[in-house]
Amino acid sequence: MADRDADASASASLSFFTRMLKRFLLIAFALFSIAEFAVRSRAAVSDPAKRAAVIRLGERLFRDERFSTSRGDLPASCSHCHLLDEDPQGLRAYADFFNRSWVSSRAQDRRRLELRNSPTILDAGEMPRLHFDGEFASLEDLVKGTLSGRPMGWLPGEEAEAFERVREVLLADAGRGGARPYREQFRQAFGVDLAKTNRDQAVDHVARAIADYMRTLRSRRDAPYDKFLAANRLDAAPAAKEKGADYGRRLLREIAARESSRSLKLTAGFDGAALQGMKLFFTTEGPGPAGNCVACHTPPLFTDQAFHNLGVSQREYDAVHGEGRFAALSIPSAAEARRPAPQYREIPSTAQPGQADLGHWNFADPKASPQRRADETDERFLQRMIGAFKTPTLRNLRYTYPYFHDGSVHSLRDLLSEMIWLSETARAGKIREADEELARIRLTDSEIDPLGAFLNALNEDLKRPPATARRR
Repeated sequence: MADRDADASASASLSFFTRMLKRFLLIAFALFSIAEFAVRSRAAVSDPAKRAAVIRLGERLFRDERFSTSRGDLPASCSHCHLLDEDPQGLRAYADFFNRSWVSSRAQDRRRLELRNSPTILDAGEMPRLHFDGEFASLEDLVKGTLSGRPMGWLPGEEAEAFERVREVLLADAGRGGARPYREQFRQAFGVDLAKTNRDQAVDHVARAIADYMRTLRSRRDAPYDKFLAANRLDAAPAAKEKGADYGRRLLREIAARESSRSLKLTAGFDGAALQGMKLFFTTEGPGPAGNCVACHTPPLFTDQAFHNLGVSQREYDAVHGEGRFAALSIPSAAEARRPAPQYREIPSTAQPGQADLGHWNFADPKASPQRRADETDERFLQRMIGAFKTPTLRNLRYTYPYFHDGSVHSLRDLLSEMIWLSETARAGKIREADEELARIRLTDSEIDPLGAFLNALNEDLKRPPATARRR
């Protein structure tokens, strides 16, 4: 009896072992297949000929105005708001000349102005959140939102119609300006037959093509400032996990050491005034003037990719409704808010006192945002995000005016004067939820010229094409 029990137990153990071995082999095979597919996919994406085809297609889609609604009065494309050399007024760093970009006027919505200024899209491929308010987490999502949104003349609720329009244009295209029909271009770029794709699949391919084209639009980082750093063997970016302010202090120490040894080299386009402005830019503390700029405008892109309230939305709101009105504006609590809220993504107007532009407040995620502090409640975090907007890059400012998300400032001198005024207003406690870094700016009008000289040293020669994205 004991022997039979032992045999049965051994048989059961062997059976269990056999089942587990088969399961392990199946899982291993599946993982191997997935890994092999991933490798093949990466190889396909990095194939130079296919990549070039995708980028050519993306640029053509970027410039195609047929995706805009036919029910408005102004055809549009991505390139209408993001110009390079198409306008006789001069070069642009993939931005336009308007305070706020124009949109198509519709019978149901007569507005002519977009909500905000169109920023440069140079280096957008390196930014984790896109739009001034951080609405989009990827270039692909940004493209879809644009193709189905107000920039193309579409109204809320018309997204499906907008995407159907995209597919119709693709299928009907017979080729333009020497370009082959979209059907042929999509076959070459993605290996797909457009006629056999559904609406969503077609839009996904369009979004990827335009996004990949946008990823090639990069600053070259060969401005006079970059050449000055290279000539003096100075680090162009913070070390891993080094904060912008700490990097600034380290850079200033290294510059001071080179000045003491008389080994610091000034270079073409970077003179003594630019050096003085650089010191102001990177100074964050001490008894003298401090630009505190590096705290938010961290090299090499001169943005920390974060969101800060400088009081610009408040200034615009109070200019319409009266001083102190933004401070009294009723904003829902974290528990009550339904975000994004259309009324808090609007240009202030006398007719609608409840409307304002609260920026990142509409899209800030209390659970996932890197800007939320460890001891902060959802309510406190969202309060800090009122009127907060993404830090713009400072590269190529010569080609991106007007400045701020509302396009309210048209010259570099006025921009710096405005920052001085805003910092003084913040120190006086007169900006609702002002970013704490704003109050740490301590500048006077006498510092405007050297700081402007430094910022001008961040301009590249845009008569040459932007840099192509580095191969990954």
